[in-house]
Amino acid sequence: MSERHSLSPQDDWKLPRLYIAAPLHAREPVSCAPGQAHYLAHVLRKKKSDAVRLFNGTDGEWRARITDIGKKDVTLTPETCLRPQPEIKTRLQRVLLFAPIKKQRMDILIEKAVELGATQLCPVLTAHTETRTLKAERLQAQIIEAAEQCERLDLPALEALCPLAGALSDWPDFLPLFTGAARDEAAPLLKTYEQDCGVLIGPEGGFSEAEIQDLRRRPFVRPVSLGPNILRAETAALAALARLLR
Repeated sequence: MSERHSLSPQDDWKLPRLYIAAPLHAREPVSCAPGQAHYLAHVLRKKKSDAVRLFNGTDGEWRARITDIGKKDVTLTPETCLRPQPEIKTRLQRVLLFAPIKKQRMDILIEKAVELGATQLCPVLTAHTETRTLKAERLQAQIIEAAEQCERLDLPALEALCPLAGALSDWPDFLPLFTGAARDEAAPLLKTYEQDCGVLIGPEGGFSEAEIQDLRRRPFVRPVSLGPNILRAETAALAALARLLR
């Protein structure tokens, strides 16, 4: 029995899920990227008429059929909207500012931040930042892969790497920015926050004295504790996002 006839609505969640950078509308074919075409045709060994799920961050999630398989591309035709795109106001804004770290740990940070609902990822350069260059295309690919796996309907925005002072100067005064105060026993424990906010995580070596003084001068910066233990940068970022969700 073919997949076309055996698939039931209850099985939709089992279908491969792909992000497509194109509008999604019923019966309007779209082409996927070459890497996705290879994945569908040669890794998953999908055939013409097989079903997949598609999302693009704006038009919800769709069940689509493979309508053509070429040597280097695959055409898919959306059939049914499985989940409409929520109004943007329904998702709390969770902006993560972080100093870039080494590759393997950065991979964990990006993947889990997407899973935990970060809506904007802002890499910043600090005095003690270890990694001072980023490959934006690679990070964007990781964001897409994480969103595909965790069932998100949107992608967090990835901002360009910029100096911490510049990011702070551009930060809106009305938006709280929580920052880990690792050795400040007076800092309150970070808890659930039911409004838009940001989280700033420093580098492995901590903020410089000049950066600490700059942070203290900013009225929107709120020092908080993430618990009694000193956390590595990627752990601190994920602990902060998780605490805000509770």
